[in-house]
Amino acid sequence: MMRHRVKKIKFKGGYDATRMLIKKLSYNFFTRGKITTTLTKAKILKSRIEKLVGKMKEENEKNKNFFINYFGKKKLLPLFFKVIGPVFRDISGGYVRIIKIGRRDSDGAEMAKLEWTKPVVYPQKEVKKKKTK
Repeated sequence: MMRHRVKKIKFKGGYDATRMLIKKLSYNFFTRGKITTTLTKAKILKSRIEKLVGKMKEENEKNKNFFINYFGKKKLLPLFFKVIGPVFRDISGGYVRIIKIGRRDSDGAEMAKLEWTKPVVYPQKEVKKKKTK
């Protein structure tokens, strides 16, 4: 089978390193709501996030187990199914946009910013006060 006109971006680290990089970038994006990275990483991350948000729309055991397996953290499930999922429930795609920023000063890499197309309101974290004696 010939792969004419099929473009796949690859990084030097290899398959496992690339997979882990995308997993960490997507975790940071979901917890913060926006991320600044290189343009090639942003393009790969956008396609991965689009697929993950599609699973966030419906809360069932299959999708919950998928996210626990993928990220390894149960504490993210309320964020996925209660905060992000309902915002994009009625849309069938286009959850994330890429904004080109310019070139990085140090090495000249093309930089980009990833953000949600619709506003996602993240719950505020409670700050615990330390008791003073």
